[in-house]
Amino acid sequence: MYNNQSERNRRPLRAGIITAMAAAVLITTSGCSLLPQEDQPLKPPLVKPVEVQNRTAEAELGTIVKNLSGSAVLEPVTFTHHEFTEAGGRIEEVLVRAGAEVQQGDVLIRLKTEGLDLELIRKQVEVEKMQLAFDEAQQEQHRQKMRVAAMELKLAEAELQVVQDSIDRLQMRAAMDGIVTFVDNIEPGDAVTAFRNMVTIADPDSLRLAFNSVPSNRMSEVQLGMEAVLEHKEQTFSGKVVQTPLSAPYTEDTRLRDLYNQTLYLEMVDPPEGLKMGNYVDVEILIAKRDNVVIIPKSGLREYFGRVAVQVLEGESRREIDVEKGLETDTEVEIVKGLEAGQQIILK
Repeated sequence: MYNNQSERNRRPLRAGIITAMAAAVLITTSGCSLLPQEDQPLKPPLVKPVEVQNRTAEAELGTIVKNLSGSAVLEPVTFTHHEFTEAGGRIEEVLVRAGAEVQQGDVLIRLKTEGLDLELIRKQVEVEKMQLAFDEAQQEQHRQKMRVAAMELKLAEAELQVVQDSIDRLQMRAAMDGIVTFVDNIEPGDAVTAFRNMVTIADPDSLRLAFNSVPSNRMSEVQLGMEAVLEHKEQTFSGKVVQTPLSAPYTEDTRLRDLYNQTLYLEMVDPPEGLKMGNYVDVEILIAKRDNVVIIPKSGLREYFGRVAVQVLEGESRREIDVEKGLETDTEVEIVKGLEAGQQIILK
């Protein structure tokens, strides 16, 4: 009887536990259903592959020309630099300016005489006195007096000449007829530096073209005697290269030497009237020309690690082949070996 009673007491307990567990499961399930549903990830759209479009050009048979173009200025062929050979003097007066026309012998710059002008007058007086003494001796027909007077006159004239030469050295004179193209930045009172160029005079009738806006790597391509097409104010004429850095004459003048190293000079053939020193002329120098050769755009050439090649399009495939290049311009290149006219070149 005891056992039956215990069994009856445990049954309600098990039923309660089962009921509680069922309720918990129900609550959990209900709670989950109350949460918002997560969106399902969308499938990525199908993207159509982009077709690679090759830019191509056809290798052509033709003529390739390499030119050097730019502007050159008309400069004198003949010019002289003027300088004082002694230092220590001071500027008294500058008598010319750039652009002035001068004649040979004209005074350009005058230095302070520092009392030499008075000394010159004294010597002139002495010469006059000695001349009078000599004339009197001649009238008296006194041979000894004549001999002494002649010697004194000669001495006075020599001393006068010394003073005159000293004054002349204080005056810079034009060495030739021409146009003043340069005057140093000097003012009265400035001290003189020996062998410093103060004035440059040029011959306006002897002109040539100076072409110095040329990259050094391009200048080396130009040779003596090359022809050029020149143009000024829509008038076309011809010329030729008469001096390159390699053919320039040797000079002790550092300034000139530096100028020659970076300048091409051209001679004009039958230039139009009215050209003057300082005018600019358009220049086109023919460096090289090749006829009946295979030519491709420069963008089709591929160079790396010492290899020169092109990519050729054959149907739907491409093939890279080695080539040998020849004449090259800014936009085109001659193919000497490895390529035939008509082949399609893939451009970069």
